[in-house]
Amino acid sequence: MYVQLLVTGLALGSMYGLVALGYHITWVTSRTMNFSQGHAVMAGAVVAYAGFVALGWPFPLALLVALVALAGYGALVERVAVRPFFLRASPAWLLATIAVGIIAENVAQLTFGKDARAFPSPLMQKPIMVGSVGFYPQELLVPVVGLALMGLVQLFYHRTSYGKQLKAVAWNPEAAGLMGINIPRAVMAAYALSALLAGIAGVLLAPLLNVAPQMGTIIGLKAFAVAIIGGLTSAPGIILAGLGYGLVESFVAGYVSTRAREIVGFGLVIAVLIARPWGLLGEKPSRRV
Repeated sequence: MYVQLLVTGLALGSMYGLVALGYHITWVTSRTMNFSQGHAVMAGAVVAYAGFVALGWPFPLALLVALVALAGYGALVERVAVRPFFLRASPAWLLATIAVGIIAENVAQLTFGKDARAFPSPLMQKPIMVGSVGFYPQELLVPVVGLALMGLVQLFYHRTSYGKQLKAVAWNPEAAGLMGINIPRAVMAAYALSALLAGIAGVLLAPLLNVAPQMGTIIGLKAFAVAIIGGLTSAPGIILAGLGYGLVESFVAGYVSTRAREIVGFGLVIAVLIARPWGLLGEKPSRRV
């Protein structure tokens, strides 16, 4: 049972961390966040299901279409729900991104239906047995891909010229503009990347959780909780917080109850907010005197 809970916790935790990185990416680029991030998880799963199952496309083609669609979704969110308010330094982007997420969920209900559907995967057919405990290869694939993508995102931001430009926009937009950086395009790229990561998480989780229009809501909330615990400004903190959150959820559900899982998880958020409002590895805000 311990091995099963460990694998499940790492799988969930890596996905929470991957989706939470989306909040981090948009925050460090523009000091805004996409509160429809959870719905991007759902959109990735729904689009991949439509291509792979409903239309019968090969899985690589369905995955490619889903990722392109999610990048477009992120760009659309930035253009419609963020940019008009970002340019005016208005916090109304918060409600606008929530509204976009609600619209996306209802569109999915109209086109996909309300019922959850199984996403077929060859990695969910034969479990791997460790003694008397079994787990599916899909559960191992999720943390491997999730952690690899987290590492690639870090390399992009710290080792590439364009990644450094995105970080410069957050630190000083005026100076970045004077240096020739197209700020609206940079913010749009950050939102596209954020939604892309969430879409990948949705595709990876679809065989484990099934596909439904409501599947992204709670994932988005937990990913935001992970971002707060780890620190919105710290990608390593978010990765560690995501893995820790997933493990806590898995072991509490396994040894206590599934109902206690949410109590403990969101209780951790409150505890961190009280003790370290800037997160475990986040930067403590400077205080002017």
